[in-house]
Amino acid sequence: MGLTALAVLTLIMSFADELYEEEDYELAALEYSRILWEEGDTLNCPDAALRLARCCHILDRYEQSLSLYTYLSDKLPEGNFKAMAALGAGSVYADLGFFSRSREFYRIAATTAFDQDIAFRGELLGALAPLYRGEWTRSSIELSQVAQGRQGDQRLFAEELAEIAYSGENLPRRSPLWFGIASAILPGSGQMICGHTTDGLIALGMNAAMGMLFYISLKEDNLSTSILLGWLSLSFYGGNIYGGRRAAEYYNTTRRRELLEDVYDRLEDWTGE
Repeated sequence: MGLTALAVLTLIMSFADELYEEEDYELAALEYSRILWEEGDTLNCPDAALRLARCCHILDRYEQSLSLYTYLSDKLPEGNFKAMAALGAGSVYADLGFFSRSREFYRIAATTAFDQDIAFRGELLGALAPLYRGEWTRSSIELSQVAQGRQGDQRLFAEELAEIAYSGENLPRRSPLWFGIASAILPGSGQMICGHTTDGLIALGMNAAMGMLFYISLKEDNLSTSILLGWLSLSFYGGNIYGGRRAAEYYNTTRRRELLEDVYDRLEDWTGE
């Protein structure tokens, strides 16, 4: 490649990086694609290829992102670029819900990176994968094992994550069965106990109103209206019981999500300094 062509590619790369930093991922992806096309060999520009794969991931182009990440992870020699490609592939698989597959790529990153911070991140992400299946203790044990192989701040951080992961075993939980029963006994109570006060009050009010209308209709011997109101009352009552169960399930899901967000926020903010 001549000096002029090299200078042009450098300028395009600089422009693409600027777009990336400004979070204009659509245009950045176009510029990174242009670099790879001009170069004629993806493996000769791993930095541009990785940025392109990342842009595609952010833009929800999972198939394109995963294809590029896995290609780089498979074809690049051992080193930081290969490890970063493996981390990227692992993150895409995690977003798609294939956590065992993402774990495989995190392990590749941990074993091929020359940079210890990249390797450490791969080890942590691999150890955190069981959290998505609610295997809190397993993840905590694996994080503790990561900590044993590290020193200084890395060891302390892995131990911190291990403690947080283990706390998942003691997350507050609501029983969908019992909260459905609670709503059956007192409409809206299951929702209100789970913190959905407005939903609970609406359920209570609607069931009370429908029950009152049904009672009045029976007293007036209005058969057709009584049948309609009876059917509506049962429908609202059944929906209220289902709402109590759903409120408990949502409560449990929210507590798990909050713990996961805490762990991954800490990992994202961690600099090792």
